Amino acid sequence: MQADEGIYIMRGFPDFTVPGFDMEVYNDRFKKSNVIIHASSADISYAEHWGCLSIKCAVNGNEYYRCQDRFYAVNSSNYLILNEGSNYSSYIFSRQPVESFTINFSSAFEATVIQSLLADVNKTLDSGNNCTLQRVEFTEKLYAHDNCVSPVLNKLYRLSLEEKTGGAYIAELYYVLLERLLLLQQNVNKEIKNVAAAKASTQKEIYKRLHYAQDYIDSSFSSDINLQQLSVVACLNSAYFLRQFKKYFGVTPYRYIIQKRLAAA
Repeated sequence: MQADEGIYIMRGFPDFTVPGFDMEVYNDRFKKSNVIIHASSADISYAEHWGCLSIKCAVNGNEYYRCQDRFYAVNSSNYLILNEGSNYSSYIFSRQPVESFTINFSSAFEATVIQSLLADVNKTLDSGNNCTLQRVEFTEKLYAHDNCVSPVLNKLYRLSLEEKTGGAYIAELYYVLLERLLLLQQNVNKEIKNVAAAKASTQKEIYKRLHYAQDYIDSSFSSDINLQQLSVVACLNSAYFLRQFKKYFGVTPYRYIIQKRLAAA
């Protein structure tokens, strides 16, 4: 279904296994248009594929995503941000249908809105129409639902359920959502400064890798997880990973896993 303002709402999952299915054509829609996917299934999987900037949500169960060695369980308590160009696979395997709700941003929309939000007003006026498009690398991790991004996600969720969708309002919310993502990233940048490292670039990289491991634990703590696995996920030497994890989170990975299991029990 196409709403106004060039926004598509998909209320069903495509079948990648149909003979003649063209993945390039399918991906092209996400490159050119903003797409909301709001569909339900108890058993579905997608092989690894290209993705645009997106926010992944799920209701009434878990939807799982794998991106290289990283693993994420998305459910009603969190949302996942993935940048354009990330290649990932996903699946739902549940006794009851799980609602998958994803907000996808087209390349052009992301670039132009980010530019308008970041550009200095005076420089924009002076430069005429020759502005260089800008992009922001959002930190890819699981985020607990919050008072910044989640209210906008909830509005889009409700609108996507309506038969007659207000495309103009959805388009407006898309702008607001990108603005909220920038505010969220500003808060993440403050957290990055708490990482024990001399250089800002090192702080940023360690922060990302430690959260790869944390998200892996949060998504699969009921399974057997060892230090070697987490080190591979974080792409860090085991001893260095152990030391940095404890410094940042205040507990060792083993203690963190135990805490998650106790909380779940």
